[in-house]
Amino acid sequence: MVLGRQGLWLEAWKFSVYLMVPIVASVAFNDPERQKYWADYFQFLKYPANPNTNIREQFEQQLEQYEKEKEQRKVYREQLKRLQEQAAASSSSSSYATQEKTNNY
Repeated sequence: MVLGRQGLWLEAWKFSVYLMVPIVASVAFNDPERQKYWADYFQFLKYPANPNTNIREQFEQQLEQYEKEKEQRKVYREQLKRLQEQAAASSSSSSYATQEKTNNY
């Protein structure tokens, strides 16, 4: 703990920050348009799904989407693997061709 005049200034500074932060926040976020923007941004108001919808159908749709994405990832991995194999084959064949050219000269 700081004693004397420095301690008084420190305590005054801390107290002013303690008071100013909520006051400034209240003034800054008191605008209704700004409140709506931040509520939408952080999704504070998320309403549940319509009770008339069938939850089973939603789960089935999500499962179908997941399976579709899983298949797409598998195809993508296979494409990448083929591209890497082709790149490795072309680099080895090009290095072989370069080596033959240097041997022929």
